[in-house]
Amino acid sequence: MPLLLSPINTKRLCLLPATLKLYLLELHDLPAFASVLNAHVPEEWPPDQITPEVIEDFIGRIQARERKIWSFYWILRQKDPEQSILIGNGGFLAHKNGTFEIGYSLLAKYHGKGYATEAVQSMVQWASSSLKRDRIVAYTYPHMKASIRVLEKNGFLLKGKGPEEGTIAYEFFNVDENPISYSIEVQVKEVFYRK
Repeated sequence: MPLLLSPINTKRLCLLPATLKLYLLELHDLPAFASVLNAHVPEEWPPDQITPEVIEDFIGRIQARERKIWSFYWILRQKDPEQSILIGNGGFLAHKNGTFEIGYSLLAKYHGKGYATEAVQSMVQWASSSLKRDRIVAYTYPHMKASIRVLEKNGFLLKGKGPEEGTIAYEFFNVDENPISYSIEVQVKEVFYRK
């Protein structure tokens, strides 16, 4: 039975599950996209990392027989619901080798306000409880200090080199579910930093 996605509400955000319909509207009809989200879509949308090709890839993953993507649009709630704003997005990719990867992006105007940290925390909690994932990886670049801070604030530990040239890997273990793996990872991280 497929997992039904529901919005995730945090202190300041509503993480609205992405659907095939929403991705198609994002590509082809931004006014309708904004209407369905019930949020203002800023002129600078989408974030730089989210190209039409990336959205097409997400659509293919949603349509796959075995779903390989779970993603959310990040809506900044306001006192007046009609003033809510789309500020970012994020989600998870399940790779063929069993790796479960988190990714996220945020419009530059909203950096440094804790929104990404808040959203990633909620997404990791959701993946742990809804998808029963106790290990999640993330890949970033060493110069993306803000992204690294988001990961570290959410319990991700530096693992080493990432799969793409110049990237680094971070890994999250749900300590409550897998304390032995967490202990091993902390020891590996300490060795990695001593070199």
